[in-house]
Amino acid sequence: MKKDKEPRERNATIRRDIIELMKLGPVTPFDLSGTLRVSEREAAFHLAHALESPSTKYQIEVTPACCKSCGFVFRERKKISKPSRCPHCKASRVEAASYYIRMP
Repeated sequence: MKKDKEPRERNATIRRDIIELMKLGPVTPFDLSGTLRVSEREAAFHLAHALESPSTKYQIEVTPACCKSCGFVFRERKKISKPSRCPHCKASRVEAASYYIRMP
């Protein structure tokens, strides 16, 4: 019988948790899903909204996704989720974009 995951107790919202994790270092939706115990899709959804939150206290740095085979960099990609394959060499070895908050 499959045991359901118990929801973890939260003192803050998921988006505030994401912002705090981004202050500690670069994160990807996969990293967030493991830490926050939510699906990768849900983590990407909340990350997108956290990135849009208007705050002048910090600056968000994005390291774009890149192909591990040929080195192609997805500079103009707006989606948060990881690309499925490289448009240049068609390889599926793609590293996800990471997000980091730099405090002034």
